[in-house]
Amino acid sequence: MKKAQHQKQMKRKRRSPLRTILFLLVLLLLIVLIFLGIAFVKLGNIQTTDMDESRLVTVNEDANMQDYTNYALFGIDSQTGSMSDTGNRSDSIIVVSVNNQTKDVKLLSIYRDTFVSINGQYNKINAAYSWGGPELAVSTINRNLDLNIEKYATVNFQIMADIVDALGGIEMDIDSSILNNLNDYIGDMNRINGGDSPQIPSAGTYTLDGNQAVAYSRIRYTEGGDLARAGRQREVLQKIFEKGKRSPLKLLSAMDTVLSQIKTNMDRSELFSMLLSVFRYDIKDQQGFPWDQKELRYNGAYYGFPATLEENAVRTHEYLFGTSSYQISDELGRINQKIINRVGS
Repeated sequence: MKKAQHQKQMKRKRRSPLRTILFLLVLLLLIVLIFLGIAFVKLGNIQTTDMDESRLVTVNEDANMQDYTNYALFGIDSQTGSMSDTGNRSDSIIVVSVNNQTKDVKLLSIYRDTFVSINGQYNKINAAYSWGGPELAVSTINRNLDLNIEKYATVNFQIMADIVDALGGIEMDIDSSILNNLNDYIGDMNRINGGDSPQIPSAGTYTLDGNQAVAYSRIRYTEGGDLARAGRQREVLQKIFEKGKRSPLKLLSAMDTVLSQIKTNMDRSELFSMLLSVFRYDIKDQQGFPWDQKELRYNGAYYGFPATLEENAVRTHEYLFGTSSYQISDELGRINQKIINRVGS
């Protein structure tokens, strides 16, 4: 009798670890479901604004693009915090290309001074957003790079600073060559956003707060000019992305802070689907467009002229989609020739 009781007790003990594991798995699943549920509710705060599709131009000449989803990210230079679709130039323009299968991400900055066709008028590409909001800005990217972007998101200085602050700052290496410019921009950001972010005393590695990080991304009047600034903008974006992946609770807090300030035409279900895959996303590379350009004075202002637009578009498709020897569209060929006729090859 005692032997039988002992065997029953042993069985109960052997089952106990399994029950504990099952309990922990159920608890973990419950926590994940609660996290996702909260995230789904928070996504309802985002400013979803449909684009006028009748005004949107896309180009689908490259068959390889069907394996990717492309987005346009605009950072508008709003000194007042305005998020108006018109009247604000997009001084940060980044194409985000996602491989639908692997979730690998590539970033492509478009330099703000790039001379392009804006619906037949030739000017700096950052003017497109100011003239016609996201419809014209996205269409301009598509026409001059032969892309099929249909989704966009727009942020301003305040939003970027709030994201960084909600994540607890981002670590950045500061070189002495940019120190004076950085501190000038920190003062400017304190004026625009409010706050008293301190200046950086010397070169080194620092955890930058929101205003400091945005100031870093705005530095322009140093070696490399707009090209270097676009690189710093991509660097800040990548640091934010990596910090968010490592700190999901802080990411949730950041969502609470900034979602209501972002403008996009992506709906809650699309954003939630992206959130579910966030830990699969991996930024593989970041480059700047145009790769080859020359700065020239034209009609009283300096522009960045692609040399040539065709060659840079071909390189864009090779970089983003692995397309070799891409044949540009007829319209892009005409735009390319008009730019050559105006400024020479």
